[in-house]
Amino acid sequence: MSKTEVTIRRAPRIWSFMITGSIVGIIVAAVITVATPVDPAVGVLPTFGFFALFGFAIGLILGGVVAVFLDRVTKTSRGVAEIIETKDRPPRN
Repeated sequence: MSKTEVTIRRAPRIWSFMITGSIVGIIVAAVITVATPVDPAVGVLPTFGFFALFGFAIGLILGGVVAVFLDRVTKTSRGVAEIIETKDRPPRN
């Protein structure tokens, strides 16, 4: 029988924050496109596409920054668990 101590910490899922940030960036791009006057020579969809590219990228980066910040802040919330390995049971398949 052997004992091992491990540290348990919940970390935020960075991809979830990044995807959420990019979706919010695209929504903000849509709001900016509707709220500002559009050049008739260019049109609404190309203007939205231009803003959406930047909104997607900026939202992706900001979502990642927020996830890393939350990861650093919640690093103090850790727990210690003890794993005891016994030889009594056969291994699971």
